[in-house]
Amino acid sequence: MGKVKIKKSYKAIPVGELRVDPKLDAQRIFQPTWANKLAKIWDPDVLLAATVSLRADGKYYLIDGQHSTKVALDLEGPKFLRDCMVFENLDSEMEAKLFLSANRDRKPVKPFDNFRVAITAKDPLATRVQREVQACGLEVSSGTSANRVGAVQALMAIGAKRDDLVTRVLQTAGQAWGHDATSWDNIMLRGLGVVLHQNWDKVDDARLIKTLQKMPVGLWKTKALHALPSGGGSSSRSTPLAGHIVTLYNGRLGPDKMLSLAGPT
Repeated sequence: MGKVKIKKSYKAIPVGELRVDPKLDAQRIFQPTWANKLAKIWDPDVLLAATVSLRADGKYYLIDGQHSTKVALDLEGPKFLRDCMVFENLDSEMEAKLFLSANRDRKPVKPFDNFRVAITAKDPLATRVQREVQACGLEVSSGTSANRVGAVQALMAIGAKRDDLVTRVLQTAGQAWGHDATSWDNIMLRGLGVVLHQNWDKVDDARLIKTLQKMPVGLWKTKALHALPSGGGSSSRSTPLAGHIVTLYNGRLGPDKMLSLAGPT
């Protein structure tokens, strides 16, 4: 960059004027799934500033904030003003370094810390999940013990499916294996959530509890792990786990009483 001085300033810029440079490989990887998630929780009052480069052609190019800008464009229109930190006199190397810095140097926030902040912000989903957990005599926590559930991501994923599902999942697990730290396992709770969500009015809770009691949590998880060639993450492993639960539950039942699974949703 030689002796060229980099300038920084804040400016509100219409999102219709914020561009993406296809030559930047990192910016070319647009993720619709992430954009859709942002759209569902869209709140313009808490939108953080984007980072942009004002180039010699007089146009603004996004360095950080591509997905949220696309959501703003779709939901608010091209004239929506977005606060931006504007850099001037950047070369392509410095733009790339800024992109890496914006996405690499952020310390990941732990799920429980996110949950606590969401409770403070009175987020409807987090508030409901906490209420449903407490209805079971339990607490959401950073760690798992007999009366504390540390599987925060599982609880939030389950709670997003429907009201009262968290309570029913925890009550089922608790009655099957007791109030024990192993009962509140992330994968196990997700698997139960899939089964109960897709068979809400059809499940015989007593039969389901007896089915679960045939194996300890660890063995249920092992079977789910073996069903995936690469092991998979918590969400993917919960799918074959749900399948194992349904298969064992359905033993000797007539077709009209059998549970079914349409997929991991």
